[in-house]
Parts: sequence; C-alpha cells; structure tokens
Amino acid sequence: MPGLKLIKPPRININPKNKGFWKQIGMIIIGTTISLIFTVVATRLLEHSQRAKDRRLSAMMVISNIEKFARNMEEHERYLCSLDSTASWLLNTPVEDLELLPEDELNSLIQQSTSFIFISYDKSTESIFSNNIETWKNMGNVLFIDRVGECFSSMHQVEEYWNKWMTDASEIILDVKRHPENYEGSTLPIKTINSEKVRHMMRGIHYFRAWFTNVAATMRYQNRRNMVAIGITEQEVMDFTDTREQGDKITDDSPDISQFITPPLSRDSLTTKRDLDARLEELKN
Repeated sequence: MPGLKLIKPPRININPKNKGFWKQIGMIIIGTTISLIFTVVATRLLEHSQRAKDRRLSAMMVISNIEKFARNMEEHERYLCSLDSTASWLLNTPVEDLELLPEDELNSLIQQSTSFIFISYDKSTESIFSNNIETWKNMGNVLFIDRVGECFSSMHQVEEYWNKWMTDASEIILDVKRHPENYEGSTLPIKTINSEKVRHMMRGIHYFRAWFTNVAATMRYQNRRNMVAIGITEQEVMDFTDTREQGDKITDDSPDISQFITPPLSRDSLTTKRDLDARLEELKN
C-alpha cells in the first residue's frame, strides 16, 4: 500500500507587507511639496505686494517733496511782494524828498526792502532716494528716476542762484556801511539809497517775483510728468502733501522748562559746607 501523500499546507504570511505605508509616505511627500510651493508663492506675492507699496510710498514722498518746493517758491514770491512795494516807493521818490524823512525812519524802510531770506528745502527725501541703490532697484522705472533727477537738479540750481544773489546783495549794503566815504549823501541812509548798486539790487526784487512764480509753475509741470510716469494722480499728491505739512494736531501742552529747573545752590545746600567752614575757621585761627 502506497504511503499517504499529505497535501502541503498553503503558505500564509502572517506579516503581510503594508502597501498602505508607502502610499502614506507618498501622500506626505506630495502634501509637503504642495505646501512648500504654496508657501513660496504666498511669500513672493506678499513680497511683491510690499515692494509695490514701498515703491508707491517712495515715489509719493519724492513727488510731494517737489510739490512742497513749488509751494515754497510761491510763499517766497508773496514775501518779496511786501519788499517790492517798499523798494518801489524808495526808488520812485526823489532823493531830496527822502532827505526830509528822519534818518532812523528812512533806514528802517531800506532795511524792510532788503530783508531777504535764504531758500532752503528738506533734502532728506532726496538723499534717501538718490543714495539708496535698493530704492532705485525697487522703483524699476528709469524714466521716472531720470525725470525726478532733473527736478532735483533744478531745485539745487534755484536754491544756489538765489542764495548767491542774496549774499551779494547783503555785501552791497555792507559796503556802504564800511566805506561811506565812497558814496554821496549827508547821512548813511541817503548814501545807501544813492548807491547805483543798491538801486539795481532793489529793482531786481520785482523781477525775482516773476522768476519765483515761473519756477513754481515749471516745477509743477515737470512733476505732473513724474506722476504720469509712476501712475499717481495729482489729487493724491496734493492730499499727501497737505497731510505732511499739517501733521498731527497735538492738543497737549508742551513741557514747561521751569518744571525742570532746580533751585540755585545756596551756601547751606553745598555738600562741602562743613569742609569749607572748617577751612575758614582754620584760617581765622
């Protein structure tokens, strides 16, 4: 009788391979990759948005600075208007009539007509814009940068020209005071008004009024081109400039310096009083 042939039992792996494990790993990798992509995209979008805001703010400050310069020119013209009025009266009044005025009164009129003030504007914005290479890179508008540079150059020329003229005018007045013997007249004010250089300088006040008005109009014309180049409206610039000039209204009282001044030291308040008294007693004895 042939031997009994047993059927081999089925091979059952009681520790089957976990196919879901690798699937989970793959999903984690994909999820992480997508998350990183979204993070990078979101960061770049935020950076782009922030650069756009910074670019707009930088441009607005520069354009506003030019507008403030134009306003300064208009204010200077209005200031010269009062000087021009007095100077015109002095120039058109015969010298023999001016001699009837008291010396101090005539001298006061001459001072009123020659009380010039320097032109100066805030160059901090210009310095930041011109010297910061990152601002230039962020601006990314060569046309705007070139036009703004032209405006700054014009502003410098106006400032230098007027301040030089004003300095020369002051020297003309001082020369009469230093060397009165070189001028005709019985008094120093009459000598001053008789000086042809002084009279020429006084006539110049009228022409400078027109010049300052023209400078203001020219700067605004150039500034409108800047606005178009960068995409900012004129109303936005005016509102921004008004806000900068007005500033925040502060209602609190300013500090009173008297609150911080300590009483003066007296002899009894000196910390070295005992030593000094002892020294005096020693000398007396």
